[in-house]
Amino acid sequence: MDKDIKKSIDSIPVPKQKLDAAIEEGLNTSQKQIMPKRKKIGILVMSCAVAFGLLISLGFLSPTMAGVLARVPLLDSIFTSVGDKGLRVAIHDENAVLLNETITSNGVSLKVQEVLYDGTRLAFSFVQDKAESIITHRIEVNGEEINAPTSMNGEYLANGQFAGLIQMYPTESLPKEFNLNVSIIRIGETIGDWQFETHVLQTDNHPVNLGIGQRAELDDLSFEVKKFESTDSAISLHIFFKGTPEALYNHQNERLELFLLDQNGNSLPVISQSGSGDEKGMLRKYVYEPLSEEVSDLTISPFFVPEVTERKENTEILEQNRLPLTISQGEMGDIVVTRMEEENELTAVYFESTSSFPFGTNFEMNHLWVEDSDGNYLIEEGGYPKAIGKNKYKMYINDTKDNGEIIIKTINIPKMTLNQEAQITVEIPR
Repeated sequence: MDKDIKKSIDSIPVPKQKLDAAIEEGLNTSQKQIMPKRKKIGILVMSCAVAFGLLISLGFLSPTMAGVLARVPLLDSIFTSVGDKGLRVAIHDENAVLLNETITSNGVSLKVQEVLYDGTRLAFSFVQDKAESIITHRIEVNGEEINAPTSMNGEYLANGQFAGLIQMYPTESLPKEFNLNVSIIRIGETIGDWQFETHVLQTDNHPVNLGIGQRAELDDLSFEVKKFESTDSAISLHIFFKGTPEALYNHQNERLELFLLDQNGNSLPVISQSGSGDEKGMLRKYVYEPLSEEVSDLTISPFFVPEVTERKENTEILEQNRLPLTISQGEMGDIVVTRMEEENELTAVYFESTSSFPFGTNFEMNHLWVEDSDGNYLIEEGGYPKAIGKNKYKMYINDTKDNGEIIIKTINIPKMTLNQEAQITVEIPR
């Protein structure tokens, strides 16, 4: 994307040494490490303003340059600021589509910025005046409707607009090149007809097969690896569990779950999971964030999660002078809050679990919430727990706004274990 812009600029026969330097600086800014939102936007707009100022001082704006500037993003890619690790990699591929198309229906507008397909998921970024739910009506590939569950996430910009991502997970494999048509039937409370279409090429993500056909058993449940593939932007894992749907829940009313662990026992971040089945068994599809260079092997580890039959709530007052603060979770150990720090008008709360069970990257399979004395939920939107080490987490909470004490709550967690005999370990080829 950046190469195309630079090529167009270079083709204009004008004195451009200063202009090149300014635009190059503006484009390079978007490739640097993302800064906090309030600073990021100011820096990028300032860099682009330098380029525009030079244009005015030179006293011209050719049609070619106008076309180029229409494609210069004033902000970092939404994929970079909102997307997961895999999307941040994929958006820099030359096959990612820069659309920048505004679609309007019944007075409501949506700007679709970028579109990509990484072989696992379709995704497009958008900007809207405020955060409103987006309901897709029909997704077509080469004129044929496909089944693709969707998810949406995003963040507010400094100007009050909402920047987000819609991710679509096709249940069937798509071709590496196709025409995409997306129809949206509802935005917020407004029903209408928003559509956009574009030609899509799969990003070049260098797939590596990690194995297929491995088998193991969890209790009386047998399972087999149907797909295990690593790419630059994701890990795809398909597992077929043999048996009836009833067999996936044992006699103790436990539900089936699965972790993908690295060599240190850390659970890899899950992007999505889905499943389908019949009387013969169930096929579950998992998508994880891409591998880091430090990972040497991966372990597939299914396990059963007992249902909570008796809810015992445990409560503590969260205060700086009481740290470290311990709150019990019964036979699954304790949560220990180690420190609290003010950060960007929020309070960062650091805590860890004393359990040997590897809770996920977002503290999955656990229960924790924070509220004030009036019962207002305090965990900041997007500030939910995120792993910073093995069973160590950081979350953000809002100020109580003089509504009394900060109260942290959890419940006793039923005993969970990982059965090593049911695990499948694969070495990563390097």
